[in-house]
Amino acid sequence: MEPEDLIAYCSLNCGGCARYQGFTAFREVARLVAEVVDSHGFQHWMPNAVKEFDYTEFRKGLGFFGREDTWLVCQSCKAGGGGPPFCVRECCKEHKVDLCFECEEFPCDKIVDSPLHAMMIEHSKKYRKLGRKRWLQQSVEKATQEFEFHTKKYYQIRVKECPPTSKKRKPQMHAD
Repeated sequence: MEPEDLIAYCSLNCGGCARYQGFTAFREVARLVAEVVDSHGFQHWMPNAVKEFDYTEFRKGLGFFGREDTWLVCQSCKAGGGGPPFCVRECCKEHKVDLCFECEEFPCDKIVDSPLHAMMIEHSKKYRKLGRKRWLQQSVEKATQEFEFHTKKYYQIRVKECPPTSKKRKPQMHAD
């Protein structure tokens, strides 16, 4: 699969979606939080100490979000993943376009109520300004830099078992 094949019909880049199988930061964070709460022993005291918080359900949720074998993990829109409630895949296939905004009818009533509507309008303007090739290059580049398109942030999760090898900081001494 080429990186361009990860561009969904709605113009999001599946490679920059937290649900995409290749975007691991989302699952890594869930596993990291699970590791930290387990190592602190929260499961032993928190259920009795904090009544308004269901620790068991919280931990079950972390387990779910940390797994790779759930319905949440997607292969990509064009590989059959993604989808409702605001999917334009079938419409794009009917109109024989790779991107919704390549359609002559764009923007149409099918996307007006979508939470992706504003993003699709924004992407279509950038697409028309840059041209298909440059627009695709920029989208792919962002995804390879661990950019998540829904949050519009870059995620880099780094957990190490040993200290970094970079410059050591000197301890701060405070005068009394």
